Amino acid sequence: MRLLAWNIRQGGGSRLAAIIEALARHEADVLVLSEYRGGDAALRLTEALERFGYPYMTRLRPPPGKSGVLIAARRRLHAHAALDETLPEPYRLIHVEIGKLSLCGVYMPNLLAKVPYWEALVAGLAARIDDLTLAIGDFNTCRAYVDEPGAIDKCAHFMDRVAEIGFCDLWRHRYPDGREFSWYSHRGNGFRIDHAFLSPALAKRARAVRYSHEERLAGLSDHSPLILDLT
Repeated sequence: MRLLAWNIRQGGGSRLAAIIEALARHEADVLVLSEYRGGDAALRLTEALERFGYPYMTRLRPPPGKSGVLIAARRRLHAHAALDETLPEPYRLIHVEIGKLSLCGVYMPNLLAKVPYWEALVAGLAARIDDLTLAIGDFNTCRAYVDEPGAIDKCAHFMDRVAEIGFCDLWRHRYPDGREFSWYSHRGNGFRIDHAFLSPALAKRARAVRYSHEERLAGLSDHSPLILDLT
């Protein structure tokens, strides 16, 4: 199974056709798209995904002016809902089941606004530690001097909490000394804020993980897609 997570930047806008073509080239089985928005762009996106073989999608659309997560798959989705309905914007953490896979698509807010979302995610992951569980998407969070040049992020300790309950940051596990950035600010500062956290059982089934920077360099988004292959 191949999963692709990508922040498509403000719903895709005029870049939507090129974004769809890029998604099709990667031939993923499951797509986790963040900064997904409602309205006409959402309709064009979902219709295009259906044409490209993704008939099963989450239906929790953000209200006008807000962004969330869309999960689209070639296989049927089960039990799809917000991970925590009590959050201010519950469409930022979407949970689905695909076969035996327990999947949470993530789009964290900025700065300290993400604290309650991290708390909800840590609790949700801890409850699913014994399952084939994956949290993947845009976490807007990175470790100081490792995933960013300095120490700007004030929520990096949540990544440690995820590790403490037994989940693996797969890219960092595979590349302990690696440095790649998945997002660049308009000032040209790079950060690795797009992640895949796997439960112990699922980590054993991970074949490969990588960022595809071609799409970001082509201007399709300010984020690079994160691609995960599982057996």
